[in-house]
Parts: sequence; structure tokens; C-alpha cells
Amino acid sequence: MSRTHRLFDILQALRRRRRPVSGAELAREAGVSLRTLYRDIAALQAMGAEIEGEAGVGYVLRPGFLLPPLMFSEEEIEALALGAKWVARRTDDALSEAARNAVAKLSAVLPEDLTAKLNDEALLVGPGWEHPHHVDLKLLRRALRDERKLAISYRDEKGACSERVIWPVALGFFESTRVLAGWCELRAAFRHFRADRIEAAEILHEAPQQRRQKLLKQWRQSMLTGTDRRLVYRRRASNEAKGEAMAKELVFYTNPQSRGMIVHWMLEEIGVPYSIEVKEYGTSIKAPEYLAINPMGKVPAIKHGDTVVTETAAICAYLADAFPEAGLAPTPAERGEYYRWLFFAAGCVEAAMGNHAVGWDPTPEMQGRFGYGSYATVIDTLAKAVADRRYIAGEKFTAADIYVGSMIGFGLRFGALEKRPEFEAYWSGLENRPARLRAGAEVEKLASKRAWEPA
Repeated sequence: MSRTHRLFDILQALRRRRRPVSGAELAREAGVSLRTLYRDIAALQAMGAEIEGEAGVGYVLRPGFLLPPLMFSEEEIEALALGAKWVARRTDDALSEAARNAVAKLSAVLPEDLTAKLNDEALLVGPGWEHPHHVDLKLLRRALRDERKLAISYRDEKGACSERVIWPVALGFFESTRVLAGWCELRAAFRHFRADRIEAAEILHEAPQQRRQKLLKQWRQSMLTGTDRRLVYRRRASNEAKGEAMAKELVFYTNPQSRGMIVHWMLEEIGVPYSIEVKEYGTSIKAPEYLAINPMGKVPAIKHGDTVVTETAAICAYLADAFPEAGLAPTPAERGEYYRWLFFAAGCVEAAMGNHAVGWDPTPEMQGRFGYGSYATVIDTLAKAVADRRYIAGEKFTAADIYVGSMIGFGLRFGALEKRPEFEAYWSGLENRPARLRAGAEVEKLASKRAWEPA
């Protein structure tokens, strides 16, 4: 290890501690003799590091000392640059400006080779789904920083509006939403509020009865309840479903930010007992035990007894057949439209919407190479299929409506689908089904618990 890196490690060791640490302990961490450690401490002090203490007593680094630029590794520069890009693109205007200013300050003091790394465009932050906010996130952050109560008008998923006074605890910036955690005086419990559903907010002069750090500790403790990655749901089965299918264990593998919501809705419509295993992107979703379930390392997936099914449309079709008591599949003689639109949504609609959402569509010359042809053709076909129809495959609600409806609801919500009257009319007949609302509520709970867990 070079002396420069060793000095850096000693500084980092001191930064991690708020109380004096002995020279012997620092020497062990740095892998040097005590005599060398004393020389390194003296060298750091000469460079301007405010290290207080002496041999035999211990050392502590006073806050405020900045590391010399040469002590940033290439990976650390990339991490800082990528983090700044994320903040600039995914937060409020004030934090975005602060991130750009921080990068500019770093660029001014870094050596030329590291400045190039900082401004390298090799690492990009992709677009995320954005929701319009009625309240500036800067106001929510100020309530947190100043430790003041916040009066809000909040509209839930069902459209019901309520007036709340909350004690803000934390503000989470997630891929698809922003969530304010706080103690709710109305519910006398910790609650999570999506920022895009806060219609008005006012910072009150009154401070919460407890300091935010104490509230934060209590909130984290409350999050430990029921945060096991395997959650079991024991709903009463539709029509008292019995038999071999009911006797088999049903495990649902998902992530709150995935297509798993479609399967979650399907499971709630069926009404059978099932357990959930949440898989995290980049970690447990790529673990060997889960790759044995789905070698693609994707969710959702289910395991019903010894049977494993992946791919969302296939899962919906399987569950409809495995639990016929739920009545989510037509009779075999009437399944033409059912299969047609279920797999049209999976094979054509999803691909066309996904490509179109990121600004890419096949050129006329390339359309023959793609299973869906063109976005315009797919959307026109789908619009005709749902026009003046309550359900996509006949006079009865089926698993095909769950999949097609989910695609349309998602597309309308996030702008990936044109807001045609046919789509809005069809989706309005599905979005408030009790099973879908139950699934949506459970997904939000899973997302909150997962997102707020300490890294």
C-alpha cells in the first residue's frame, strides 16, 4: 500500500469515530507499526488535518477537514458523478441546482485526469416515471430540516381527501415516486404519504412533541414489524375453493416495482392463500436459489407445489386454470378471444409501449422484423378491441382483463399510451375492482417497507 493510500485510510478511520481512538488501534487498522502511525499522524497534521490527541491518549479528527483531491480514486469519482446526475434529474429544482454546483466545485479543484472522469458521460441516469407534484418538495424538505409540523391535504388512491397534521420523519426519493414518512396525528401512527397525492401543504410554527432523531428511531423500529421478506396472505377462497390445487403451497416471487402487480391482482381475484417472497434487484433476484426458479433472474414468478411458472401472461393463464372456481377463464370452447387478447397484450402491446416510451419505434423498413410491426398499428388494434366493451373476451371478467387492463392502466398513467376514449372507458370499469385495490394497497405497503429499510 502506498503512503498516500495509507494516510487516506487513517483519515477515514478517524472520520468513522466520534470519540478518541488509540494509536495502537489505528496502527492495527493501517497495518503499520505504532512508530510509523505516529509519523503519519504528524504528516496529516502538517497537511492541515485538525487531529487532536497525543500518543498514549488517543486521536480524534475535528470536522471540516477536506481530503486533498488526489485521494479520490477513479471509482469514487464515478460514484460522485453518477450520484450527482441522479440528484440533478430525480429530485426538486433546489437539490438539482445544488448537485450541479457541487460538481462544478469539484471540477475546479480536481486534477485534470480526475476532472475528465467526473465529466465523463459513460455512466448515465435514465429517465424515470415522473408524477406531477402539487407541492414543491423543497417545502417538505424544509419541514424536515426545521423540525416543524406539517399540515397537508392528502388524496388517497380511491380519491378520498383528508386533512392531516404530520410530524415529518424522512423523505424518500424512489424510482417511480417520492414518499414522505411521518407520524400522523389523525391516525396516531406512522404513515407514508406519496408526494404526488399531497394536494396542499403548510409548515406550522408548532414543533413535534419529540425531536426528529427520536421519531426516526421509533419509526425505524415500527418498520421492523412485519418486514420479513416472506409474507403470508390467508384470504378466504372464492366459492370455498377446495381440492388438490388448494392443498399445494403457492409462493409468489415479486418486487413492488415490477410487473408483479398484475399477478398480485390475479391472486387477489382468485382469493386463495399464498405467500410472497420479495426479491431485490441486483442481489437476491440474481441469487442461485432464485435463478433455479427463474434462470432469467426476473420477477414475477410463482411456485405452486412443484410447478414453477414464469412470465406474467403465462402465470395469469395458469392460475385461471389451476383455480377454476374463481371463474377467471372461459370454457375451453369459448377461449379464442381470451387467448387472443391475453397474448396480444403480452406479445405486442407491452413491446410496442416499451419501445415507444423511450422514444424508439421501428422504421417502416424494419417493422417486418418485429412481432408487433408498429406502435400505431398495435394501438389502433387494441382500441378497436376494447371499444364499447366492458370485458375483452365476452360478457364475463377474465384473466385476460387483468393483463390487458393492467397494460392500459399503466400506459394511461405514465403516458406510454395515448389517452383515447376507448381506453379510458375500458379501464374505468376495472380500476376500482376490490381485488385490484387490495393488491395495490399491499404493493404500496411492500414498497414502503422495502424502501425504508436501512441499506
